[in-house]
Amino acid sequence: MRICFIGDSYVTGTGDETCQGWAGRLCAMERQAGHDVTLYNLGVRGQTSHDIAQRWQTETEARIGGRADGRIVLSFGANDCTIRPDGQPRLGYERSLAAACAILAMAAAHWPVLMVGPPPTGTAMTDVRTQALSAAQATACKRLGIPFLPITDTLLAAPLWCAEISHGDGTHPAGGGYDELAHIIHGWAAWRAWMDASAQT
Repeated sequence: MRICFIGDSYVTGTGDETCQGWAGRLCAMERQAGHDVTLYNLGVRGQTSHDIAQRWQTETEARIGGRADGRIVLSFGANDCTIRPDGQPRLGYERSLAAACAILAMAAAHWPVLMVGPPPTGTAMTDVRTQALSAAQATACKRLGIPFLPITDTLLAAPLWCAEISHGDGTHPAGGGYDELAHIIHGWAAWRAWMDASAQT
């Protein structure tokens, strides 16, 4: 199974001293369990949903185009919600959701897709917007039949994640926080269904 993880700095794993991030840690757990998983990390630090919409298809086609074992995991939106010095978000709600819907629809037309919601950054005003965007992404995924995992509230209640983003660069966790998120996704029924299916082939 070849999986493209598409998103922003949280997908890249910015702040993780091992440079694995949650995607690398998640796939490492599956490899250790005997699953034949190939990881393509297509996270780009600082990108909004609009930025990702401009590049994801070309990058994904180069890695899993035409492959029956190709899969996509999407996770983005945190940068959209970041508040600029003028008090406005980097990407307005309507543009953010439109970009997400375009990516989701096109991706789902070609590959099996999962979506992980945006994580909290530890900034109250940004996180309120992130919660709202996550809910809208969940609605869009439900409409398209794409499994969605909301993580904003879960991580706001996770002591390690919150401690690490406050002690690091103020936005990203270190390895412990990413490991915490990797274990959350590892236990997600939709992710487990992918792994169970791969074990039967």
